[in-house]
Amino acid sequence: MGEVDLRAHLLRMRVAAVTALLVTLAGAVTAYVLPYRGSSVASPLTVTLVAIAGSLWIGFSANRDAAARMEKIRRAFAVHGDEGRLLRDHWLVYAVILVRLEMMVLGGLVIALWGLGPVFGIWVIVLGGLMVALTWPTRRKSQLLLGRARALRNDL
Repeated sequence: MGEVDLRAHLLRMRVAAVTALLVTLAGAVTAYVLPYRGSSVASPLTVTLVAIAGSLWIGFSANRDAAARMEKIRRAFAVHGDEGRLLRDHWLVYAVILVRLEMMVLGGLVIALWGLGPVFGIWVIVLGGLMVALTWPTRRKSQLLLGRARALRNDL
């Protein structure tokens, strides 16, 4: 595995993270720019509670989902041994997690537009953005993935 490959992997991962953060920022702006629409289906409180529950469930179960997916790609690496494929699969897992966290932003927008308004929705959006920021890809995390996957391969 060359240093250039890891550098390209980190760049791709960071571009995805920055894109997710920009989407979060756009969601926050949209929450205040678009007019409040209200809901004819349910009360604003009901919309808010359902959106918060859904957002929190999606956001906080993302870690468990990521761990399961990462274990699968490490086990697959133990069989195929292709580090390029391992990093590609890692990026795909990361993209899925970012999409899940962006669903929190969408939940915040629902609250802002149809729930109790942007004053409440912005907090769900900010939480989603913070969770995206916490997933920021680092060289250490990628090296740890490679090290653990190589160790698993050596155990077989």
